[in-house]
Amino acid sequence: MKNALTVFLFIAAVFPVAAKPFPETWAYLMKGEESYYPASSPITDVGCFSASVDGDGNLAGGHLTPPDLPGKVRYHLVVTMPWNSTLAHIYLNPDEPFRERIIQAIVERSKPFDGVQIDFESISKEDGTAYLNFLAAVKKALPKDKLFSVAVMARWEAHKQKNPSDAFDYPFIGMIADRVVVMAYDEHYRGGQAGPIASLPWCEKIYAYAVKTIDPDKLVMGIPLYGRSWQQESLAKAYRNPDAWTNLRQTGAELKSDPANGGSYSYSTSVTIKVHFENLPSLDAKLELYASKSIRGVAFWRISQEPVGFWDHLVK
Repeated sequence: MKNALTVFLFIAAVFPVAAKPFPETWAYLMKGEESYYPASSPITDVGCFSASVDGDGNLAGGHLTPPDLPGKVRYHLVVTMPWNSTLAHIYLNPDEPFRERIIQAIVERSKPFDGVQIDFESISKEDGTAYLNFLAAVKKALPKDKLFSVAVMARWEAHKQKNPSDAFDYPFIGMIADRVVVMAYDEHYRGGQAGPIASLPWCEKIYAYAVKTIDPDKLVMGIPLYGRSWQQESLAKAYRNPDAWTNLRQTGAELKSDPANGGSYSYSTSVTIKVHFENLPSLDAKLELYASKSIRGVAFWRISQEPVGFWDHLVK
């Protein structure tokens, strides 16, 4: 049985299963990384990442105009903000001047683009209503021919039951937006425990909740192309004076001491680094999962992070 599994994994890695086409295939592109854009791919929509709301409520950074890329694609201005719930509270407050300033800046910057995507992630539950009202206001302010999309944090049934007032209200967001991109990644995140970026059972759970609450014709499932590393043991710490001397003796390090700077010593040790990343077989598994479901499309985060040969594989 073990030998059979080994053979299967080898075949999957060398001859991955071709993914079925989707009505839409989105991919995110960072400004300055245009050279990584594939010459041939099934990409239909490019998320130009990103124009970020600055401290004054203006948009900074990102593409000013759509890049000139191969193929016929739609370009979407992705608008982000710093991960700061206090700032989000201020920006979304209709009684503050920032909200209207942000909306007008989005309308102005988006003129040469085919669509706009709002990717605000640090929204507290207290600001859920203000967030929905903001999305509705942006949609109303945009010309009718602009495709309006919203990127939302991954949620699942148990999470919603535990956090009923969560700001990412899928049903209402789905009613406002033309597309909802569910960021089905960071199952294990920086600062948390090590693990897969988006395991298949977890993705199934995220999709199951999303399709219950969002029109499948608007639903776009995010797929990660990246990996993360975790240091299993952190050796940075504060020392009590006696503990520092004990450690000095145990390591055999050389003590340096002077009145101006106190004592110091250095020693080397080893730590374990755990890395999880997506590969062709894991990406194929996600694509096959979503291709078997009712869905508008998938969205890859992000161009330049993919395995070698990934885009060529998708167009076979």
